[in-house]
Amino acid sequence: MEWYSRGKEVIRPEMTRIDLPVDKAVICFTEGYYPTLVKSLGLSGSKRAPHISACHKGRLGKDVALYKSEVGAPAVAMVMEVLIASGVRRILMLGLAGSLVPSCPIGSAVIPTWGIREEGTSHHYLPSKVRPKPSAPFVEELRAGLSDIEPRLGGVWSTDAPYRETFRKVEEYSRRGVLAVDMETTAMMAVAMRRKAEFAAVLTISDTVHGTDWDPAFGTRKLNRARDIVCEKASRVMLQ
Repeated sequence: MEWYSRGKEVIRPEMTRIDLPVDKAVICFTEGYYPTLVKSLGLSGSKRAPHISACHKGRLGKDVALYKSEVGAPAVAMVMEVLIASGVRRILMLGLAGSLVPSCPIGSAVIPTWGIREEGTSHHYLPSKVRPKPSAPFVEELRAGLSDIEPRLGGVWSTDAPYRETFRKVEEYSRRGVLAVDMETTAMMAVAMRRKAEFAAVLTISDTVHGTDWDPAFGTRKLNRARDIVCEKASRVMLQ
C-alpha cells in the first residue's frame, strides 16, 4: 500500500521553515533528557530556539539546535521536516526504549541500524517493502564515541500501539535480530532517507518486554545515570 503518496505535496516543508543558522540538531522526548542535553551540548546560556509545532521547548547554540518533541512518530516527523527544510542536515535522536532481548538489560545503550515499521508515518515516506536505515557513517561515529559503554547495534521495532506489544511479536522480532522497541525511530529513519539528511539514534533501555512480564525502570537512579552518560557521550560526537 502506497497511500497515493507519489507526487507533489499540498503542504510543503519549505512553507514552514524557520530561521535556523545551524546544520545540526538533537531531538529528545522525555523531560529527563532535556536539562541533561542543555548542559552537555553547552547550551546553558543559549537563547530559545525558534518555535516548531509539536515541540515543547528548544535551545539554539552556535553549532547545534536542541528540541524536545512530542512523543510519537507523526509529531517528530513534522519536527524533522521543519528542521531539514530550514537547513539542518544531521539529526541525532536520544530516547528510551524497551528491550526485547536479555543481552540488552536496563540501562544499556542501543544504536539502531535498521528497523521494523509498525508506525504509520514512515509509509508516507518510503514504499512499504523498503527497510529503513540510519546514516551508516553517523552510526559508526556514535559507536566509536560510546565504545566504552559497549552500545549494542541491531534492529529496532517502532510501533504506534505500545499496548499491543504481544508476546508473540516480541519472540518473533527478537529472533530476527530486533533489540528494542520504541515509537519513533523507524519514522525518523524514513523521513531522513526521503529528504536525504543524516540521521542516527541512541536508545537507552528503560524497560524490558521479554520474558514473562513487563519490567519497567522509569525514574530509577540506574536508568537516570545511564541516560545522562549516553547524553554526555553522544553530545561530544555531535559537537566534533
